[in-house]
Amino acid sequence: MLSTKKIKAAPSSPTQLVSSSSADMIASNDDILTLILHRLPLKSLLKFKTVSKHWLCLITHPTFRPHHNSRAISALFVCRLSDITNPKYDFLNLTPHSSRAPFKSLTFIDDPSGIKILQSCNGLLLCCSFRPNRLDTTYYIYNPTTKHYTVLPPPRHSSSRYYTFGVSLAFDPSKSPHYKVICIRNYDPELLDHYQVESYSSKTGPWRPSGRPFVAPSNVQFENGVFWNGAIHWVSDWGDSLCFDVEEEQMRDIPMPSGDGDVRLYRYFGESGDHLHLVEVYGSDNLQFDVYEMERDHSGWFVKYQVDLNPVAAAFPEMVRGYADPIDLHSYAFSILCVVHAETDEGSFMVLHLPNKAIRYNFKDNSFRKLHDFAPLRSRVGVGGDSSLEFEYFDAYQFIESFACV
Repeated sequence: MLSTKKIKAAPSSPTQLVSSSSADMIASNDDILTLILHRLPLKSLLKFKTVSKHWLCLITHPTFRPHHNSRAISALFVCRLSDITNPKYDFLNLTPHSSRAPFKSLTFIDDPSGIKILQSCNGLLLCCSFRPNRLDTTYYIYNPTTKHYTVLPPPRHSSSRYYTFGVSLAFDPSKSPHYKVICIRNYDPELLDHYQVESYSSKTGPWRPSGRPFVAPSNVQFENGVFWNGAIHWVSDWGDSLCFDVEEEQMRDIPMPSGDGDVRLYRYFGESGDHLHLVEVYGSDNLQFDVYEMERDHSGWFVKYQVDLNPVAAAFPEMVRGYADPIDLHSYAFSILCVVHAETDEGSFMVLHLPNKAIRYNFKDNSFRKLHDFAPLRSRVGVGGDSSLEFEYFDAYQFIESFACV
């Protein structure tokens, strides 16, 4: 009869015991685990949300803020002119690694008239339904990183006697996890130049009047608001422009580089990396111009970059207009989609739209390269002309990866 012996498992090595003990300690200590999660990229965090309910709770907590540059622009969404009632978007990746577009059209909710982007602000998108009847417009806040959205209640005065001139989003995740939405409407239906600001807060809820009624000229572009330094900014076609301090609820004038009596030929107005930029281009030979930046105290503008696009025009001769454009009198076809302020001036650049393509132009050394090919214009509905431009700066929306709650 064969005897049997029990074989004991070899004791774990000291290294295994320490490793297991360390893992258990980290898993049971929320403070240590949160510090580790803070330093992971957003794409990893999205995957780790499925590890356990406990990890999901930590990552989605309102106070959880990943340790990364929350203002870094990963890409641009560029609104195409075709299918106007159901807009589609080209995705311009601005990072060195490949990246898939979060969407080609906005379908996060079933809106029969389609959804379009109005503004991008530090990772969140302000969107609205596209309906011929403005009284039926629905507004949304959408986070393309997390795919979460919220439907905003309609502004207080939604009637045929009151007109909405513009709606803008104010969101600064470095100061608060909450956002505000600003609506500019007419104060008195009988007085077209009298306006009232209404605001909606994700923290406190319903729409309410914000600040006093104010008077403004009709040339202020309220439909293209830009949030920077705690305020919504609007550029005007001449004279001073306006900004509305969201916290203090005050409307202020802001000076502009050109004189008060000059018609402003601005080609770009936008924010990047907590810096506000403006580009004005004058004259038919428009290949040399300055990029202005606003002082933090709103006292004025200074020249941040000087641009010379002559080498770009030599490399892309399709920029030269072969006809007289009755709207755009410039001799060269280009538009500025975005000025990207990087952590260093060496990395800062702008995205230019040339006929059927987008290029990246580096401010430091004037180098450039092609970023994206757009579909030929002649294949788009209602658009033609070999040297036509399809996009302006207000057609491009920044994609910033964010865990912000909506």
